Amino acid sequence: MSTLTKTLALVAGLSLSLSCAVTSEEAINLDTEKVRAGETPVGNLIRVPIVRTPITDYVFHISGLSNVYLVNTAEGSIVIDTGFAHQAPEQMRLVKEAMTAPLKYIFLPQAQQDDIGGIDIIKEDDTQIMMTRASMEYMEHRAKAAQFLQPRYFALYSWAAELLKQSQQAQQQMKPPVYEPITPDVIVEDQLGKQFELGGVKFEVIALPGAEGINSAGLWMPEEKILFAGGGSIGPEIPMWPNIGTIRADTNRILTKYIDTLNTMLDLEIEILLPGQDAPIQDKDTIKENLTLIRDASVYVHDEIWKGLSAGKDVYQLMKEIQLPENLAHLSQKHGRVEWAVRETVNQAGAWFAYKHTSEMYPYRPHEIYAELAALAGEDKIIAATESLLEEGELERALLMIEVAIEASPESTNVLNTQMKVLEALLAQAKSTHNTFSEIAWLQLQMTQARKIIGNQI
Repeated sequence: MSTLTKTLALVAGLSLSLSCAVTSEEAINLDTEKVRAGETPVGNLIRVPIVRTPITDYVFHISGLSNVYLVNTAEGSIVIDTGFAHQAPEQMRLVKEAMTAPLKYIFLPQAQQDDIGGIDIIKEDDTQIMMTRASMEYMEHRAKAAQFLQPRYFALYSWAAELLKQSQQAQQQMKPPVYEPITPDVIVEDQLGKQFELGGVKFEVIALPGAEGINSAGLWMPEEKILFAGGGSIGPEIPMWPNIGTIRADTNRILTKYIDTLNTMLDLEIEILLPGQDAPIQDKDTIKENLTLIRDASVYVHDEIWKGLSAGKDVYQLMKEIQLPENLAHLSQKHGRVEWAVRETVNQAGAWFAYKHTSEMYPYRPHEIYAELAALAGEDKIIAATESLLEEGELERALLMIEVAIEASPESTNVLNTQMKVLEALLAQAKSTHNTFSEIAWLQLQMTQARKIIGNQI
């Protein structure tokens, strides 16, 4: 296995060893029946079948958790993304079958875990790996943050830990390899971009910082008006509200930069949009309509945030009050929520101190006195108050109330049973409203953990 692929796998951040597991063309099998939040677009990505479909005579789409694309030219081929580790062998097999020339470039729009799984399978001796400077810097961050991020990913993506376990068993390797920084063959400076020609076909690398990361980029074919948008430029469902302010934690995703990206894509007048996830769109009007919807929603929320901050409102007020207006409210929030983007943007503005409570300045969270409050109030009264809030439909307030009792008595059957009622109500609300993947996956995880504790006490 090449050092480059080891490096890319390490810095990916979802699980340090998944891409390293692909040492042959044997795919890892995965039972997806118990995937948490599997009924959402993001949760269902793990179940996307692998199929090769021609887009043009020389452009091919290979579907999967992460889309892979192939462009054939007279002088060489280009592969955009190489898939996620457990699907990469089959995806790369379909790529090889369709290739009509040696592989000149592998273009990685983000160089994340779902881009790199098949590099060693498809890469030839003369193949050059191309990515942007922002992706390189992001790789360094993911390597540094790996131990912090991995359990957070496992908590949401219930299939990730199983894949890691299978990969380690396949290799009899219980420790990931040592991280060794490697520079790709071609680094594109984001602000400058890159124009090149291969076999008479023109290409441009364009920085498209956006919904899934400030390191996102795209590959543009100006004569054909085809844009390979990469997994980070739009998101896993088109159209959808951008996942700015992630639950799992990520580097800054900046609303203003994403608005600029959407305007850049609109200015291209794209005729075929080939996203990193979700189905290709081959209708110019549909592409324009979808990008405009996302852009207008992003501009609206951005403007409302700054109106609210200027009026002296804090982040919690803004999270409650800022909702998409009626003409934009149908935009999907199944991957990220408007209120999370509000919170992230307020944090980026440096407004962590709301000038309301002196305690905001000090390193103590309210939960640190919950046990004392519970002792003063009594567990029975807190449970009764929680039940009352549930009856009134005040689900978020009920959650805050029962968390006081949980802090004092984390293994109390009465407290845990009440917590389960709150979580069940929140889960039903989540599914009936935005059906947001991260929210549902987290609630399901909390319910599983509560059931386990209750079960151990029976």
